[in-house]
Amino acid sequence: MKHWTTTFFRVGLVVVLSLFLLSVDGFGQASVNESLETNFLYVDAAKGSDSNPGTQQLPLKTIGAAAGLAVSENHKNIGTRITINPGIYRESISMIRIGGDTSMPITFQAATNGTVFVSGAVQYTNWQTDSQNSAAYQNSWPNQWGLCPPLAGGVRWSGSGPLQQDIVLRQEMIFVNGTPLTQVLASGQMQPGTFYVNNTAELVYIWPAAGTDMNTADVEVATLPSLLNIEGKSNIVARGLTFEYANTCRENPAVSVAGDSTNILFDTDSFLWNNASGFYVGNPGTSNFTVQNAVANHNGQDGFSSGESLNGQYTNITSNYNNWRGAQGAYYAWDSAGGHFFAAHHDTVSQYVSAYNQTHGVHWDTDVANIKASNVTSAGNLLDGIFFEVVEGPNSVSNSYVCSNNLQTNDDSPFAGGLELRNAEQITITGSKLYNNGASQINIQGTAGGITTYNWQTGLNFTAITQQFTHTNNVLEGVGSSQQVFHDTYLGGSDWTDFQTTLNSENNTWWNVSNTSAFAVPSPKPGTKDLFSSWESLTGQDASSYWKTPAANAFNSCNISVDKPDYWIIADSASHTIANGTATFTVSLVPIGTFTGSAKLTFDGVTEVKGLSAKLSATSATIPGSASLVVTSVNAAAGTYPITIVANSGSTTHTMTASLVVP
Repeated sequence: MKHWTTTFFRVGLVVVLSLFLLSVDGFGQASVNESLETNFLYVDAAKGSDSNPGTQQLPLKTIGAAAGLAVSENHKNIGTRITINPGIYRESISMIRIGGDTSMPITFQAATNGTVFVSGAVQYTNWQTDSQNSAAYQNSWPNQWGLCPPLAGGVRWSGSGPLQQDIVLRQEMIFVNGTPLTQVLASGQMQPGTFYVNNTAELVYIWPAAGTDMNTADVEVATLPSLLNIEGKSNIVARGLTFEYANTCRENPAVSVAGDSTNILFDTDSFLWNNASGFYVGNPGTSNFTVQNAVANHNGQDGFSSGESLNGQYTNITSNYNNWRGAQGAYYAWDSAGGHFFAAHHDTVSQYVSAYNQTHGVHWDTDVANIKASNVTSAGNLLDGIFFEVVEGPNSVSNSYVCSNNLQTNDDSPFAGGLELRNAEQITITGSKLYNNGASQINIQGTAGGITTYNWQTGLNFTAITQQFTHTNNVLEGVGSSQQVFHDTYLGGSDWTDFQTTLNSENNTWWNVSNTSAFAVPSPKPGTKDLFSSWESLTGQDASSYWKTPAANAFNSCNISVDKPDYWIIADSASHTIANGTATFTVSLVPIGTFTGSAKLTFDGVTEVKGLSAKLSATSATIPGSASLVVTSVNAAAGTYPITIVANSGSTTHTMTASLVVP
């Protein structure tokens, strides 16, 4: 089986940082004394048996069996190292606190890093040619998972967010020879590179790439929702493992560390192609953990995530190409990011790349305090590069690159781009480069008068207002006449005064060769675009800064290679509402890497509804390119109707489903 995403970013981007780790000025981190491990177990998926003693000569077959023996030894105050031989381990591992646990360590170690795959998938064989389509195949389908529960809101926010299309709430995933197929929800939507599940008939249909030999093809179907669950444990190490193909429902992770766990180390691990989150830590109070030399790519919701965690260290990590599942339903913003860190306290983040996510690059979200981030590169993401939202701080970002984010207009983030602050206090950014980001390089937005939430450690409420922003020694360049370097038309009145009177902005370089009026502030009135000199006058800041062309090589580090050329299909709006008349859905085809060519376009979900009709502006579009679907309603029955646009280029097919609401 081919795993082409496993090691790419460790070649060229990943640096050996063992000496660096010793000198990181962090708040807290894992410190597991693995020298205390005196019991040694071995696991081999091909040659082992769980009735064996687990010696090197007579290894166990499953990691779960080894974990059980290691816990028994832990209760005798003996530490254990589990060495796992190369192979695919189709199992779910659980490490949950029980009576008798001691502080002795347990390590799960790949014999060779990157050769152990903990997989949530099973193999499907005996595929039969589809009688209706000789290029497609069918098989029996015993799974009746239905839809995952939708996000229902929580104590930190009200409402349930945007509509979650059925495709966002599915959990089926199929891979052919290591290549994922795109799920569609109707047989008429099938194109090369897709699959369709007919639950009523208990059949599944796949349309693999042309030339696939189904007699020898390795077809894997994701069936397990959890791959590793650590709860209430301490002194656990996972090293050199790849966790893939968990069919977890949205809002749930493939790998979870929770329940006040402490002193947990993930080293040189990968979290790839999971249906929702790749890796999660928190819920609540998990503390003193380290994630280093890790990759969380191609997950359906987010790569790395946390919730109410304490004293974490993330070093030399990558989270790219995430939220593909959400993007299928034009669900880009809510609880999604390459890295989504909710209510994180006292984290150190360094050497972090988050790129090409169909959502935010890095989102520090609600009650985030004492974060020190450095050497972050957030580039090519659909929404903001870095987003601080409803946080009390202090939080800092230094020596980082935020480039080419939010270049596709959509209703989730119309004015965002590089660094966005939404009711975020005590944010410092220094020594960083912001370039070619969507509507603006820095965007301020929020709710007038602040947003009230609480600190999970103290239990005390606080009201977050965007103020005490420190912005020094940075380089910011907008590209084109529409890009601004600073945008704030949200916070007028006292909110603007709070921001302006506590702003510290000096020694910066600002520039846009095509737009000299690149500052938007709520004074003298919303929508005014100001010159640099007006900005200086309005803020009383940047007397030591310049409006000039940055150095020619200022943004070289923004260039992030891709592991495989691909493309996105992105909607400008997730829904339109009409009673009688027309609505226009515009989709953009966005190349990732060197992807070129064109895509055939079709649509579904309109002609099935009496009173609705539609027409595409083009049945084929170049990549990059765009097309529009104009939907007409004439006395259609009230309802919310999913409308799907399918883009096919060769053996690569992507879909986007939005909603037409007839009131």
